Amino acid sequence: MSKITDMNTIKTTALTFITIVACVMLLLTPDSYRDEALGSMLPTTQEMAPINHPQTAFRYEHKQPVAADLKESLPVVQKKPESSVTSTIETKPVDWALIMYPELARIEALENQSVYTALGELSLMLTSDDPVIRLAAIESLGDMTNQATLPALTAALNDPNPQLRIAALEALAAQEDESAVSSIEPYLYDEDSKVKLAAIDALTYLESETAVPALAGLLSDQDVRIRHHAVNALGDIGGEYAISYLLQARYDPDERIRANAESILGELES
Repeated sequence: MSKITDMNTIKTTALTFITIVACVMLLLTPDSYRDEALGSMLPTTQEMAPINHPQTAFRYEHKQPVAADLKESLPVVQKKPESSVTSTIETKPVDWALIMYPELARIEALENQSVYTALGELSLMLTSDDPVIRLAAIESLGDMTNQATLPALTAALNDPNPQLRIAALEALAAQEDESAVSSIEPYLYDEDSKVKLAAIDALTYLESETAVPALAGLLSDQDVRIRHHAVNALGDIGGEYAISYLLQARYDPDERIRANAESILGELES
């Protein structure tokens, strides 16, 4: 009995010694090996948290709303393709002149009639109160280029409107009839300078030597433009009478007129 007791004492003493040695060795072992040793001894579960790493409490983080991209959020409006088919309907321009002056249509129709048929109506239109109608009648008569129109156009030279007197002078010159010279000459002295210039141009166009004396009378006009045009007209008509008056123009007070007269004389005498 005493032997058994002694054996138990020896075993207890040995186990205690081994335990003490193991604890000492465990304390002297590095942390990584110690954790691995202890981990192998502890039961592993998915819910167990890592040793010495406590979980932080859940915190709610307030996030700023992301601003929506207007370009992406707005619907894209696609332009409709323009139709390549053009309208085939052609609108005619409104002739307001014919609406306001229906007589113009009648004057246009008379141009297709004989001179003697149209002359009566056009002569009556020359007495219209509307200058537009009178002007249209003068131009229509000028387009006829017939000697029968001369009396009506000569009467139109007395129109109170200077623009219509100019139109009548041009219409008379368009007849290319030398008998119109005597009707044009008085308007070389018209009160309106533009009418005077138109009369000079009309006589120049006719190139009648019978108009030379009347044109020469303008070489003493106070208006430089009138004298200048008169010199040119004499040069265009030419002839002995015209040259004699151009010789006088060499002494004009205006240097440009003197030079122009010398140049024209040089061309006529060459």
